[in-house]
This record gives sequence, structure tokens and C-alpha cells, in this order.
Amino acid sequence: MTYWEKLTALAAPYPALRPQLTAMAAVREALAEPRLPENALPPLGLAPDLFADLLAAHPDAYGQLVAVDHLLRNFRRACAFEYGMWAFVHEALFTQWQALFGPLRYLELAAGNGYVSAGLAAQGNRVIATDSFAWKQESETGRTPLLPVEALPAAAALHRYGDQVDAVVMAWSPDRDPNDVHVLQVLRAYFPHLKFFVIGERFGATDSRLFWQLAEFVPDKRLLALNRALGRFDAVNERIYLMR
Repeated sequence: MTYWEKLTALAAPYPALRPQLTAMAAVREALAEPRLPENALPPLGLAPDLFADLLAAHPDAYGQLVAVDHLLRNFRRACAFEYGMWAFVHEALFTQWQALFGPLRYLELAAGNGYVSAGLAAQGNRVIATDSFAWKQESETGRTPLLPVEALPAAAALHRYGDQVDAVVMAWSPDRDPNDVHVLQVLRAYFPHLKFFVIGERFGATDSRLFWQLAEFVPDKRLLALNRALGRFDAVNERIYLMR
């Protein structure tokens, strides 16, 4: 039984969960096409009050409710394994991004299936998407990119295209890969004028610990509105930063 089949079967007796399931289904349908979801997800899982209410109505369902809660809270992982989406970006986010930062020429590093690049390009920006594709040896989720992604390691992409863009984007760099530190060093040495957007969780699920220790945050009030548009739906505190 697949993740989705198991979740829908376990959650079926609980109408209160339908809004979450409907929002998740919309995301899943978009990724399957593939295209970007239209909107952010609501918080997923059984909040303490909701869990208590459901348990009061179904006193014999404690184990089932725990299982449903676990599946809801692991939707990001399910989408990552099936569709290669880790950073949960969506159309509404990029509409806000464009309104806040205007048209720019972007280079995305480690673009994966190109979800971020596709969102930026849909707003009319010129975007160059690159990825080393080293992860393809262990994953088959890169079969349907949303736009062409050039096979280039991050540092090589910077050297090739850094003088042709205004901003660099790096989303969900692996948390045990020191290449993000090398990216930071190359940007500082050769392209300090470029905006550097990083999408991930500080000292958490993404980027190496050394990267977060060495990177400097660029204060910009626009990021407050941008991260409100991004939203947060699970335990991962995924944010968009400007770094240098």
C-alpha cells in the first residue's frame, strides 16, 4: 500500500481531517503533472486539541490516530521520495517574491527538478538552472524536471554564469555536504555583488553546520513578507534567507 493509499484509508473516518487532505491532494496532483502547487499547505497533523476531540469521539482509535498524525506530518518526505520536491515552494510564493524583489536574472545551484527555477521563470525572470546530478545515482526522482537543468556542479556554475546574473538561489543543500561552504567562498571571492538567496532550515535539515556558522545574514524587511507567503506546514522551520 502506498503512502497516499494508507493515509486516505486511515483518515477516512474523520471528517475534521478533510481540509488537510484536500490541500495535500492538490499538491500531489500538481507535482504529478508536473507543475508547481498553487498555494502553501496548512499546518499538517493532529494538534493536541484536535487529537483530544477525535479521541473523545472515537475512544478505541488511539493507535489509528497516532498513525494518521505520523503520516500527515511526514508528507514532505513522501513528496520528496516520489516527486523530488524538498523545498515546498508554490505559485503564490513566487508572485510575492516578484512583487518584493522585482525582475532579476537568476542562477539556481543544485536545482534538482527545477521547482524554484520554474517558479521564478514563470514570473518573467531569466533563470539558469544547474545541478551536478550526483544524487541521481541514489534516486529516480529527477525524471521529470519542470524546465531544462544544466549538468554543472555548483562552483563550476558560479564561475560560468556568475557574471551573467543578478542573484543566486540555493535551496535545500544537503546537511552533510560541505560544498555549500565552497559556494560561499566562491561568491565572496568572485561575486560579492550578487544577491544570494538560501532556502532551508538553519542548523537543521539543510546545509552543513559550518555553512550556517560562516554565512552572514543580510537584513532585509522584505524577507518577512516573503516567508509569510512561503508558509510552514510541518516541523521543519523552512525559511528563505539572504546571505553573504
